[in-house]
Amino acid sequence: MYESEWYDSGQLVPDQVTPASDELPIVDGTASAGISTSYSRGDHVHPQQLTYDNDITATKFIMAGGTATQILLANGDTTTIDNPISRKYNSGTGGYIRLCVFPAGTSTGAPYIQFQVQCNTNSMQTIDLVPNYTVNGINALYGVFTAPSYVQTIMNVYYGVDQLLHTHTGTGSQAIYTAWIHMMNGSGNVTVTVSKQGIYWPQRVTEILTQDIVSSISGSQTQIPMTFNLGTGGIIGDVLQVNPLSRSYSSYGNGIRIGNNNGDSTSSLYLGCIKTAINTTQAGQWEISKTSDNALTINPSSLRQTDHSVGLNINGDSSKIMFNNNELVNVGTDQTITGRKTFANTSLGSIQINATDVSYGEGIRISNNPLYNVSTIYIGTSSTSTSGEIDGQWTIIKRNAGELCICRTADQNTDNKGLMISADGNTLTFNGSVIAGTGATSGASNGSVNYSAGNPILWGVNSVDTNGGFYSDGPKVYWRAKPVTLGAVLP
Repeated sequence: MYESEWYDSGQLVPDQVTPASDELPIVDGTASAGISTSYSRGDHVHPQQLTYDNDITATKFIMAGGTATQILLANGDTTTIDNPISRKYNSGTGGYIRLCVFPAGTSTGAPYIQFQVQCNTNSMQTIDLVPNYTVNGINALYGVFTAPSYVQTIMNVYYGVDQLLHTHTGTGSQAIYTAWIHMMNGSGNVTVTVSKQGIYWPQRVTEILTQDIVSSISGSQTQIPMTFNLGTGGIIGDVLQVNPLSRSYSSYGNGIRIGNNNGDSTSSLYLGCIKTAINTTQAGQWEISKTSDNALTINPSSLRQTDHSVGLNINGDSSKIMFNNNELVNVGTDQTITGRKTFANTSLGSIQINATDVSYGEGIRISNNPLYNVSTIYIGTSSTSTSGEIDGQWTIIKRNAGELCICRTADQNTDNKGLMISADGNTLTFNGSVIAGTGATSGASNGSVNYSAGNPILWGVNSVDTNGGFYSDGPKVYWRAKPVTLGAVLP
């Protein structure tokens, strides 16, 4: 007996009981995980004992003896709380991976999250996402999506993530946005990791990497363009599109797209394309294209024709220009222009036509001067200049006073040179002498034409006028009303 006090001999004291096993009990210790034949007494601590003090945080769920930076896993292992969220996917046949969901919310804010995607080629892609929350709900999702660091020499992404896009349901305060990536066929095993997440509004980024890869998604889709690193140069092998900075900008909001097709050697510059896709056409979009037959075409995208019959085009050897299937210029081919053509803003206000045959190599120039009301045709101009004169060049000029003159170009600014018709069209003058019409100064006053000055030839009537002149009634010739006897005169 160990007690000095009396006791009832019919009672048993636990310390006086001999156990059936020699195994000693665990006293005030921590048991090991698994099955044990030992029992515990005293301040026993279960191997997965949790503490709870009404303040649940990641650091409170710890294994006894663990550190403040560890999280206890279901199998008894631990991991550090700074270990990022990560998930592996099998994307051998391609498909869509849901990155996260941005739930409905009605207060301003822009939470941030970054994902990294790594394929079995060690090709790394980075995705930054920032939703735009307003007092009326989420209305946009902005992102930066980099191309893989492992690409072909022409910057062509041939496996990995080729699309970043988002879908949304609801509107206004009920709007929910979901971010997706599309894995290309043959990408193999891929690991998606949350590499960064802002501390601002983290509760507005939910369901992070909680869904397996799917073959398709439904609903309205908005694509976020891929960004290529061209800091050291390079060639982009796919379509490149440039969109204005703000998607809600009301003016000049359309994009510019550069695309090519290696299969048929075509390439195009698209103007006014839609901002939410890189492979569609919208009303009012234009394109400048190099076609498979090496022609250059300019036309509305909606009116593109394989025979280039709509719009402006230049053929493959740059010898022909056509507009709406009508020739404007065809080098080496005779041209027939129907209708009236107006030429403006030509060199020095002139139009010059040069002959191609060397034997008649001089040209014809048409010009005018609106300041002085002068119009001119130059004949025999230089084929290498559109101004000035050369020897033997002639001018047909309408002067500012209205008269028309034909003379050598060298004499066009000299008075009384050349043949001139008066502005009223009644007088013909040669080198200053009136030779016909009103005011004739040589020959008969009635306008007779003189072969030489002072020698009138014919009258219309028989007259005794002292100015002289001849008249014939047919059988006879008269001079001053006197018959003239005709006879042989030896030279």
